[in-house]
Amino acid sequence: MDLALLGKSILALGAMGALAGGLLAVAARQFHVEVDARVEAVAEALPGANCGACGRPSCFVLAEAMVEGTAEPDACVAGGKACAEAVAHILGKDVGDVQETVVALQCGGGVRATARYDYEGLKSCTSVSRLSGGPILCPAGCFGLGDCVDACPFDALEMGETGLPVVDLEKCTGCEACVCACPCGEGLLAMVRDDAPVVVRCASHDKAKAKRSYCEVSCIACRKCEKECPEEAIKVEDFVAVVDYERCTGCGTCVVVCPQDCIEFSGRNPS
Repeated sequence: MDLALLGKSILALGAMGALAGGLLAVAARQFHVEVDARVEAVAEALPGANCGACGRPSCFVLAEAMVEGTAEPDACVAGGKACAEAVAHILGKDVGDVQETVVALQCGGGVRATARYDYEGLKSCTSVSRLSGGPILCPAGCFGLGDCVDACPFDALEMGETGLPVVDLEKCTGCEACVCACPCGEGLLAMVRDDAPVVVRCASHDKAKAKRSYCEVSCIACRKCEKECPEEAIKVEDFVAVVDYERCTGCGTCVVVCPQDCIEFSGRNPS
C-alpha cells in the first residue's frame, strides 16, 4: 500500500469534511428562524400526544396557531380546562368558560346482544362492519373488537368482561380518537360533559319489538324515565331516551325506573 497516497486521501477527506461543516454552519446562521418563546411555552403546556383532535397535525403546530391568534387557548380538546387556562395565562388572554368532555359508550349489548353470525376473522371492528353490517343484529351496537381501545392515545379504554369497552374517566381527555376509529362513530360513542351523571346505553332507533329481538338491555321507548324524572331532564326521541345534561342532577330516578336497565350511572354521579 502506498502510504503517501493513503495520507493524501485522508487529508482530502478531512478537508471535505471541514468544508461541509463550515457550509452547514453558515447555512444554519443564514437561514435560522427565531421561534417565538411563547410558542415553546405553549407547546410545553399542551399534552404532547399529537392526537389530532384539534384538527392540526401536532401539538407544536397548534401552539404556533395559538400564538398567532388563529386558534383559541381552549382549542386543545385533550388538554381540557387546565390546559386552556395555562395557555391563556401565557398569552395574556381570557380563556372564558371551558366545558370538558369525555366519551360515553351508548351500548349495553356486548355478550347480551344477539349475533348475526360467528366471526373468526381479523379482530377489527372496521373490517367486520363490512361483512353484512357486522356480526350482531343491532344496527347501532358495539362489535367489541377494540378498534377504539387501540386508537386511544391516553390508555383510557379497555375491553370489559361484557365484551364492551370500558372508559376510565380519570384518563379520558375527550380527544375523540376513539370516535374516529369506530365504524359507528358518534352514533355509538358520544361525547358528553365531563360531569355527566348518567348514560343511556342504547343508540338504536328501531321500534321496541325489533330491539327486544336482538338485545336484552335496549331502550324500548316506554317513557318511564321521561315520566318519572323530577327535572324533566330525559326525553324519548325517535324511540331512544336522550339526556339533557343541563337539567340532569344525577338523582338516579331514571336508572331505577328503567325496566331494561339500559340507563346507568356514568361514574361521575354527584349524589
